[in-house]
Amino acid sequence: MRSLHPLFVLVALLTVSPALAEDAPKAAEKSQSAEAEKPRCEHGVQKSLCTRCNPKLAAVFKAKGDWCAEHERPESQCSLCHPDLAKKGVK
Repeated sequence: MRSLHPLFVLVALLTVSPALAEDAPKAAEKSQSAEAEKPRCEHGVQKSLCTRCNPKLAAVFKAKGDWCAEHERPESQCSLCHPDLAKKGVK
């Protein structure tokens, strides 16, 4: 019976793996759609995270090291340094 244990484990992994692979794209789609549903400000950023609408948030982004000093906004929201963000609607 002991020699069958690895076989059971292998069969279980092969059975579960395809199910996990199918769920991964669905989870990514859900997170993207949830992100798209969040209210955006006039700058194209999630309203609750916009430092130009709420300057008090700048300290938080600076403390995390996420700050573009040249353009006075978080690096993660700087469409001037990261043109790919402009394609997503960030201004």
